[in-house]
Amino acid sequence: MIARSVRVERIWKTALVLTLLLALLCVPAQIGDPASVVFGGAVSIVNLHLIRVLVSRLMSPDVATTRLSSAVTIKLLLLLAVLGVALKLLPIDVASFLVGTTTLFVAIVLDAIWLGEVADQSGNGTA
Repeated sequence: MIARSVRVERIWKTALVLTLLLALLCVPAQIGDPASVVFGGAVSIVNLHLIRVLVSRLMSPDVATTRLSSAVTIKLLLLLAVLGVALKLLPIDVASFLVGTTTLFVAIVLDAIWLGEVADQSGNGTA
């Protein structure tokens, strides 16, 4: 099995491209709602960025863990509140929204299997 390095920057860019491609494909195929696909992709990409910021702060040695765990909880609650309000008030097609959110998962799989650079097995960085 070939080990590949995974980069968050490449993942979110791939997710953005996949989201836009799926939204553009919705128009000629007349299946789903392109705006809902874009909204779903945007929510997942923003969530990835927030997780990245919180984890990078968690890894720094001078962080109080209680404040950080509170920040993670607040982020989760705000995400759920935004999603709940958006799904209730905006004309969002739930299936298209879910397709948009899965672009992040597909981008992670693509990066791990195909897009990532082959990692050096000796542990000295990329080959």
